[in-house]
Amino acid sequence: MFALPLVKTLFGILGAVIGAAFGLIAGVALVRLLMHGNTVGEGFLLLIAVPLGVLTGAIVGAVVAARVIPRLREKPTSATGRPDQRRALLGLLVGTPALFVVVILISREAVEPPSDSAMLGRFEREHVTFEKLVQMADADKALVRVDEGWTMPADTQSVGVSPGRLAEYRKLLREAGTPRGLKALRDEAGYDFHFWLRGSAVSDDVQKGFAYRTNPPSEIVQTLDGIRAEPGRYFVAYRHIRGRWYLFYEFIPD
Repeated sequence: MFALPLVKTLFGILGAVIGAAFGLIAGVALVRLLMHGNTVGEGFLLLIAVPLGVLTGAIVGAVVAARVIPRLREKPTSATGRPDQRRALLGLLVGTPALFVVVILISREAVEPPSDSAMLGRFEREHVTFEKLVQMADADKALVRVDEGWTMPADTQSVGVSPGRLAEYRKLLREAGTPRGLKALRDEAGYDFHFWLRGSAVSDDVQKGFAYRTNPPSEIVQTLDGIRAEPGRYFVAYRHIRGRWYLFYEFIPD
């Protein structure tokens, strides 16, 4: 008579362990997505998200395992019961690992630079938008930086950029897939468009994006996939797209 309670307990423990692991991974993935590469913000938010994710996952996993799995072992009461049990069991066996894989891939995508092919595809789709942004920036010579939440200078009207024109910049940057903005490089006669970045004011910065250069850069490589900088040393490399356009990878040590 102790068999069923014991089975439920064992399944509950197993479910709690699996649920806690899933909650941990899901919490990390969610924080990374919300912080958009801000590593300092991630650190603070993880202090809350990790224990909350583990606790929530353990509770949900224990409840599901203790209530659902033992029912799969019950004798069917109808002719369709056995196929239904098999489908439910298959769903658990396939669905649980699949969820883990999906969440891990999401978490990894937030910390790994996008591939060259993904970025080249984006550029081809939004080439006209990028050209429009360059034309606007060429006209606004004193505008140095446009990010989704700030600009340089802070008062864009002081350099002749109205709120409406600033809104147009941000609209086009979102369409181009570079909401973190446009950076004017006056010394190099060009612009950087930040497609992916990770770091903070108190840590190393890594970024990958699109570059417009009137003069070809010297640090040109065949591919940026897998490229990494030496710790503590500034590094930048470019891959030519066409004309004056390049992909770039940049590492800025703290």
